[in-house]
Amino acid sequence: MEVYEYLDQVEKQIRQEAVREEIRTELRQHIEDQADFYQESGMSRKEAVERAVEDMGDPVETGVQLDMVHQPQLDKKLMFAVALLLATEAILQIFFYLRIERQPTVFSTVAMIMFGLIDFLWMLMFATRSFFSHKFHEASTWFSMWLSIAILGAVFGGTGISVAERVGLTSPEVLQRMASMLITMFPAMYGGMVFGYREKKKGFLKLMVIFAADLLLGLLIGGGICMALLAPAHMALLTIGIKKSWYGEKGKQLLGRMWIFSGILSLTGILVSAYQYGGRQLWKDNIHSYLETPDLPGILKALAGEYFPVSLCVCAAAILGFFLWLILDIRKLANNLCRMLCLGVLGGFLIQTLYSLACLAGLGPYEYVFFPLLSVWYSGMGAVHWYHYWFLGIFLNCHKSDRIIPKKMK
Repeated sequence: MEVYEYLDQVEKQIRQEAVREEIRTELRQHIEDQADFYQESGMSRKEAVERAVEDMGDPVETGVQLDMVHQPQLDKKLMFAVALLLATEAILQIFFYLRIERQPTVFSTVAMIMFGLIDFLWMLMFATRSFFSHKFHEASTWFSMWLSIAILGAVFGGTGISVAERVGLTSPEVLQRMASMLITMFPAMYGGMVFGYREKKKGFLKLMVIFAADLLLGLLIGGGICMALLAPAHMALLTIGIKKSWYGEKGKQLLGRMWIFSGILSLTGILVSAYQYGGRQLWKDNIHSYLETPDLPGILKALAGEYFPVSLCVCAAAILGFFLWLILDIRKLANNLCRMLCLGVLGGFLIQTLYSLACLAGLGPYEYVFFPLLSVWYSGMGAVHWYHYWFLGIFLNCHKSDRIIPKKMK
């Protein structure tokens, strides 16, 4: 059997089109290396190649085995955990609206089940699609997503402020809350752009401009504490790219100064928030007001009674477990694109959590509190849920696609 015939037979067994050329190249190289060995042992080139092909075994069996190795697998344990979490939240909300709010039984039950199902299906859609065979490795894809979120955040933030001022309200409106939650997820897109702009002309400059724009939007919409959290998250992602020599020696030379400048910006953001909110000792009022909202902690407070502290500890353990899973999963990834995207998603979720805790501590309005996965649908926050589960779906897709992405994306 000729080499090309053998490789054709193997390739026909591979269902993942994205890895066929890579597997073909590796097998051809292995056959050539083995043929060289036999030729050095005294065989003719033709005999050496034929012997090397025979040593590879049956092409169909080899192809089937390689197909199994390169077949993407979703993290079923995580899928089950998310489904269980959404089901638990739906049940708690149903009991809350039936027993506390006295809402109609059918409406409450159907609405909560539907909301949880939408979240799960939304995440599943992004987890199962073959995005990486298209343009997920290109900077333009993530820049477009970033630009869309930046515009939405600016529009929502401006609308919320103008509405509040026009009707004489002192608390932010739903749109402004949504804006702050969108802005805190900027690192999720920045990780993709750090990879996409690697080794490109003016790529480093573009990343710095986007860095500055993110901090400005964070300051204007989310306040000083938002800017303070965004700065180190962006710098951490950018540092990974610089350490991998994606931006040349100039980036490495500026790294230390950039971290110092980032630290100054973070400290400035904290001082701005402390000056704006700290003097009013809002933390007690914020915690009390937040626990009165129909978010998961408020629902647990109403339903659990004296067991509320225990249920709150369970929630805290769930959040810590979620971040621990993200970190452990990222350590398993071998592909640079998957790793950068997942680190960005981790940074976004971490900032959202820290930002919510800072708001509860009195460094921002309690209306801005929204915890990834644990916060539930209320007061028009459905769009933010889609946003979070969208990125969780991308995270799962990275885990699934890590072994099958072509080397040109690494």
